[in-house]
Amino acid sequence: MPESEEQTGKRTFRWRFAVYATALLYLLGDLYLFQGPLRAKLSASSENEISAKALAMREGIVATVNGHPIRREELDRAVGEYCLKRGLLPGKVDTKRMNSIRVLVINELVADRLIWFYSRHHESRSLPEDALPARGGFLRGIADPARFAELLSDQGFDAQRLKTFLQNQSVQRQWIERVIADHIVVREDEIKQRYREEPEASTLPERIRARHIFIANLGKENGEAERMIRAAARRLEEGDAFEKVAAELSEDSRSRAVGGELGWFTRERMDENFVSVVFSLDDNQVSPPFATEIGWHLVEVLERKPEERASIDTVREELAAAIEAEKRQYALDALVDSLKRKATVRYFPEFIWVE
Repeated sequence: MPESEEQTGKRTFRWRFAVYATALLYLLGDLYLFQGPLRAKLSASSENEISAKALAMREGIVATVNGHPIRREELDRAVGEYCLKRGLLPGKVDTKRMNSIRVLVINELVADRLIWFYSRHHESRSLPEDALPARGGFLRGIADPARFAELLSDQGFDAQRLKTFLQNQSVQRQWIERVIADHIVVREDEIKQRYREEPEASTLPERIRARHIFIANLGKENGEAERMIRAAARRLEEGDAFEKVAAELSEDSRSRAVGGELGWFTRERMDENFVSVVFSLDDNQVSPPFATEIGWHLVEVLERKPEERASIDTVREELAAAIEAEKRQYALDALVDSLKRKATVRYFPEFIWVE
């Protein structure tokens, strides 16, 4: 007599229960009673984790990229350079912001190390020609070339290491350019689309051509600069030519030699207090004396051009450069993400942050 569905289900349940129970007993025995292979692997993994952290602490390692270490002194130096470029004093930055900076910088170092790792198999290992100008630029930044070796040593370099560093930088740039080359090509239809969709990018703002007479406040007694500029204004009222008075009295050394000529400029280029007066003048009108934070001015507007849309031919190169820059950044980000997926990157956050 065939079994009913209920009998079949009970027998299947008992069989599954027996299998699960056996597996559970095996796991419990392996982990807690017999020190079996699973327990051994977990223990080894835990010991490896402890060993890795101990090694990182001993060697000052904040991250590894495919086994290659990034040490804390390298991170500290890069953080110092980051702050210097942005006018920040590391000692004045609060802990929360400093840790954010350190995380940002360590990620940049990881990206650099990834690029180095994958580009070092570049077919050309001889010193690229563009590394020589780079070395020259490095040397030009040194006030005393005779102290070159000493300054290199202070930065953890010697002559051979500098040469290798510049070579690696050049090889990396070449490798990156080769990898992303097909992804940063700018097509004509993209330029036309950008011109059509972003008119502000090709709109030339109102521009003024003017000349001025300037008297600085610096180094003068209170009220002296104003007295001098008013004396200049009286000479203009008496008929002296603006360019003559500017050449004789103006303290702006760059424009004084050309009669106070400032050339063409927009509102965005000059101080707000300066342009608020100048852009309110008519053509060929001379302003009354007025003050800004740095001194006193007399300005004559020579001519102006209204806001206008530039032709696509005029701004073609600028639009192409902007599109290429966007594509380049996107391609670089995608490249680094791809390299990270292929690589083994490990961070040690407790050694990255500062208290």
